[in-house]
Amino acid sequence: MIWIILGIGVVLRLISLNQSLWLDEGINIMAAKSFSLAGMVTQYAVADFHPPGWFIILWFWGKFFGYSEVAVRIPSVIFGVITIFIIYLIGKKLVSKNLGLLAALLLSVNPLHIYYSQEARMYALATLAVSVNVYLLIKLIKGEKVNLIFLIISNLGILLSDYVAYFIFPAEFIFLLLSKKKEFLKKWFIALVAATILGSWWIPIFLSQLNVGAVVSANLPTWKFVVGGFDFKTVPLTFVKFIIGRISLTDKVLYYAILLPVCSLFFYLIWQGARKLDNLQKSFLITWVVIPPLIATAISLVVPVYNYFRVLFIVPSFVILVATGILSFKNRLRYIFLGSVVLVEVFCALVYLINPVYQREDWRGLVDSFQSLKPSIILFESSGTLPPFDYYAKGGLNAKGALKDFPARDENSVSDLGSLIKSYKEVYLVDYLVQISDPNRLVAGKLTGLGYKKAGIKNFNGVGFVYHYIKE
Repeated sequence: MIWIILGIGVVLRLISLNQSLWLDEGINIMAAKSFSLAGMVTQYAVADFHPPGWFIILWFWGKFFGYSEVAVRIPSVIFGVITIFIIYLIGKKLVSKNLGLLAALLLSVNPLHIYYSQEARMYALATLAVSVNVYLLIKLIKGEKVNLIFLIISNLGILLSDYVAYFIFPAEFIFLLLSKKKEFLKKWFIALVAATILGSWWIPIFLSQLNVGAVVSANLPTWKFVVGGFDFKTVPLTFVKFIIGRISLTDKVLYYAILLPVCSLFFYLIWQGARKLDNLQKSFLITWVVIPPLIATAISLVVPVYNYFRVLFIVPSFVILVATGILSFKNRLRYIFLGSVVLVEVFCALVYLINPVYQREDWRGLVDSFQSLKPSIILFESSGTLPPFDYYAKGGLNAKGALKDFPARDENSVSDLGSLIKSYKEVYLVDYLVQISDPNRLVAGKLTGLGYKKAGIKNFNGVGFVYHYIKE
């Protein structure tokens, strides 16, 4: 049965795998293509606030398998599918084989886990690393022999995957204290200290990342809302996204009307399931799913780190709790709840997988459109072109950054457009992230001042509007 579930997980994670790269994927991939391994880790990583694990994997993977959309996402597909199997083992070890199978099924069709199992970033890796670590901890508290080296390696895997994933360690510590399993605390602590020592070579680069992050936060105060600044709705939104993934509706009244019964169903099952667990099982799953978001929320008051996808590593605990709730019922009711949950998850997953509106930024479509139009010049609301554009354009389009300073604070921050575009009768302006880079629309104002009139507009999913200007 587990092999059928894994097969479902593979199929769902391969659908639409070739969708366009988005900004962060493009940045990583262009860096992996241009930097040496040492440069990728010691130079590029300074400006990308994550540990080096994913960068190292991407660098080696790209050298062997290339940098196509599918190729660079396959590692995350692999991590995602292995995680499904690990969750089966966790459920089986913690409660029963039936729970393991059902939890694995729910994770295989979970729309948020599918989404990030298709992304050339580190979140599927972090989820796998945490899941393996948690499985070893369960074996430990069950009195089974666990090799200290395996614990150290699993801890190191987390330390190399994603900073927010580190919050699983306080959750495990609290669990060990609450469960009065202090006899295992020493071994757990030794393994964590050993892994930290092995990863200590990264500390100087981490400190450099903090310095860069502080500068960015000072110069781009609105950026914190993109990367994960504090917001009262962040925690409840996290658990909503665990259910429906990244899909949404423009009509918010209808959206909330649909969400209310759906979320009520899931949280009723979690509540019902928690009642059926013994204290050890309950405290284990609750600390896993509750402690990391609370810590991330507290830290985000100072450093913007919390966004729902950054705590993807607690989705396995969430689906185990839902699965426990389903199994708490018998006969017909069990199948009704199982069918309802799977129907919601599969529907939300398919909406994302087959509807481009809910997929990643359409840089490929943007470049394809420009290549057919053959424009004289393309301007970006930035100090240069952007990596996903460069990935698809391959140097075949005349594109320039319209800003001297990022972000644009006044007219002096805008490039000398008179010289840059003086010989061109038409200009295309891409306003990607303009609300951050040029909130006062200084570039558009300068184009108007130079005698250019807006002649057309086109929207590209996720990228935003592209304005066509013609000189009067």
